[in-house]
Amino acid sequence: MSFARLFQLWDEFWFSDVSPKCLAVFRIMFGLLLLQFALFLLPDLFTWYGPKAIISANSIAEANPTVVLDLLNMAPQSDAWLCAIYALFILASISLTLGFCSRLCCAICFVMLTSFYHHNPYLLNSGDSLMRLLAFWLIFSDSGAIWSVDDFLASKKPNYKPKEKISVWGVRCLQLQLCVVYYHAFVTKSPGWVWANGSAVYFASRLENLTRFPFPMDPNIEWISSVWTWGTLFIEFSLFTLIWVKEIRYYIMALGLCLHLCIDWTMNIPQFEWVMMATLILFVYPEDLTTFLNWLKAKYSIAVKKNLSTGSS
Repeated sequence: MSFARLFQLWDEFWFSDVSPKCLAVFRIMFGLLLLQFALFLLPDLFTWYGPKAIISANSIAEANPTVVLDLLNMAPQSDAWLCAIYALFILASISLTLGFCSRLCCAICFVMLTSFYHHNPYLLNSGDSLMRLLAFWLIFSDSGAIWSVDDFLASKKPNYKPKEKISVWGVRCLQLQLCVVYYHAFVTKSPGWVWANGSAVYFASRLENLTRFPFPMDPNIEWISSVWTWGTLFIEFSLFTLIWVKEIRYYIMALGLCLHLCIDWTMNIPQFEWVMMATLILFVYPEDLTTFLNWLKAKYSIAVKKNLSTGSS
């Protein structure tokens, strides 16, 4: 293969055009997850972030003196200011889901997530950090190209042309961000002795504070624990390497979905698994998504006609 061909492939990878459908689906799912995140904060909002929070803003500032981006500290500490910031976050999450001022809402959500993290970094988990990074990369993608209020308003203007293609650059950033998560998970786990000897899942099943429902297969049995442990490593490795191979991409994605569903079933880690599964939609080929949506539309039409004929008879 010549250098010219390599440069061409590199250019196509970063700067070609792609259908906006998968990105639009991700935008909707991500917006709903942001809204869910905000609702999770609501019951204890003042307990964790208010002027009389469990950890004071001064204590956080002393422990993290280099923090700059924190909207909650950009006005005198008060319940009213906290409510205003929270309401803006809710509004931005809903607007992002609907695709209204999509880029602006992505930027607002990123700033809000960063502010909540900096104001109390001891509360949130790695899943929340991933949402913050995804919100950042989503700013640079045309997520409101279709299936959005933005597109609906644009369709009312003269000389409107629907966006059948958008730049793939933003999508690639989101995809690679997901791959970095799997890469980090693999390289940090694999040297550990509990992962090498196949007992990691056994010990994880003993974390009572994180336990949700029983494992589908009992990890107390040594060979089952080994299969779970080494299988996890294999799937995580595949999700940042083999997922790029077109012929086996969907098999790898299916394994990833099974892994995340099992973790979500057995461990109480709010949202993290669902954020990962939502981001996997970006690896679906647009033509396959179109085929699937057409199949759903046909099934829906058949069901409607059947109900109408049943009702008329």
